[in-house]
Amino acid sequence: MAEHKTYLTGRTYIFKINKGKDLLEQLSDFCHDNQIKCGILNGIGSLENATLAYFDQAKKKYEKIVVTKETEILSLTGNISIMDNRSNVHAHVVLAQKDGTIIGGHLAVGSKVFLAEIYIQELVGEPKVRKQDKVTKLNTWI
Repeated sequence: MAEHKTYLTGRTYIFKINKGKDLLEQLSDFCHDNQIKCGILNGIGSLENATLAYFDQAKKKYEKIVVTKETEILSLTGNISIMDNRSNVHAHVVLAQKDGTIIGGHLAVGSKVFLAEIYIQELVGEPKVRKQDKVTKLNTWI
């Protein structure tokens, strides 16, 4: 069985991110400014453009996916932990394009918000710490 820890729920945040802001930067700054060291996040909304990433397991590196058209955020989900002594947001997003096609991946810097509604649930307990796994080369909880 995988190692696990129990957490209590802490503060709950519901807020919006306004047009023109970078989604990942705003989430990261919000968590840092509010000293959220551990938590879960969800969101919906729309983006003017998006930058995502896909982890190529064979190459052990992220491949960038750039979406230059507007999209709807069908699902934004992720977690908050500590990496390099700072709150770190690790999020994945599923986006719908105008023609109904779906694209998704790891949320990266470069996703410009049209409007986003965000829910963050802080978790109270020993914060998870993220470091690079030597085998997969992914940043994961230690």
